[in-house]
Amino acid sequence: MASTNLDSDFLAIWLRALNQPSLDNVTPSLVGAWATERHLAVEELEERAVGAFETTRSIVLKVNGARACFPKVTAAGDPAWQKRRVGADRTAAIWEKMEWFLPLWVANGQLQALLKAVDESPKERAIQIFDYHTSTIYTLAFQAVCIAQIMPRAHSLRDFCPLAREAYLAFYSGYRASSIAALIPAIEGALSRIVADAGGNLTMPDKVDRAVSRAIERAARLHFEDMWVPRQYLTTEYLLGQDERVLIFETFRRWLRSSFFCNTDEYDGTSWLNRHLFAHATTSSWQQPLNFRKLIVAIATMGAIESWHDGSGQVSLFFPSMNDDSTLLWHQAMLRAELHGLANSIEEKHYHKYGR
Repeated sequence: MASTNLDSDFLAIWLRALNQPSLDNVTPSLVGAWATERHLAVEELEERAVGAFETTRSIVLKVNGARACFPKVTAAGDPAWQKRRVGADRTAAIWEKMEWFLPLWVANGQLQALLKAVDESPKERAIQIFDYHTSTIYTLAFQAVCIAQIMPRAHSLRDFCPLAREAYLAFYSGYRASSIAALIPAIEGALSRIVADAGGNLTMPDKVDRAVSRAIERAARLHFEDMWVPRQYLTTEYLLGQDERVLIFETFRRWLRSSFFCNTDEYDGTSWLNRHLFAHATTSSWQQPLNFRKLIVAIATMGAIESWHDGSGQVSLFFPSMNDDSTLLWHQAMLRAELHGLANSIEEKHYHKYGR
């Protein structure tokens, strides 16, 4: 990033660009002349596309070892950007209907199949379709990797790792409700640890916003190659349709705020995975098996948010290959499930013996 003095120089150049009849009229030679007028030694100057995913036509200037990016399209009026933004909003709305978020660590082909199946479905049917599809995505092996390889890498989750292992094994031993109940508070606990530096006076929505906004800010800077760029291009408003990481983080924020942490009287979903409904015993419908898979993935995703919030890079956006620890945990869960099935069979024969 540029120094404070260079920030002022770059902003002045950008304001001159905005005074042109159109940003399309801004050329590298014009930017170079403006930089020279400000007594800046131009080291590099080129027009190129900038962006980690969808790109923005820009002029890139390097002076005094710092680089600035001056977009050649407006932050809201570009037709190509508007089309991508409409697509991102539609995608986010479908995930909201499923009471979930655009997930990490899932192949795009699987995501597109799910989105297509849910697109025209009413909300209750969307949850059923989501349950069916994710049963083949968030498998026992997938969950084992989340618990054994992803969660331990995040400082905010390390205290919960033994609990997550125990809940995982208990769930596949037949203790489903207690396993789900054990994990629901972990999301709130992890979130509080992530934003601990802000003090203890933040409300839960404030904690969500602080954690996710910082993750998005870091993704935004990386999107533009850590260059100076006008502030309006670093916003979620602009980047939602430009950067997949921003879309993931923002839909995760919306799930936390509008579904998981929303007030009891505001919840209008059908999965019932809501912290207040659970804590105040308003309903027992949160015991759905689907919610266990969702909790494991949501807690692991909190690790990714922490990693981008503090810039530690400890939790990768790429799903790791199974190691010996997660393989053993997976095998333990399968054995527990087999033993649970055997126990049920024995119990059934016992009940029949006594006419029950």
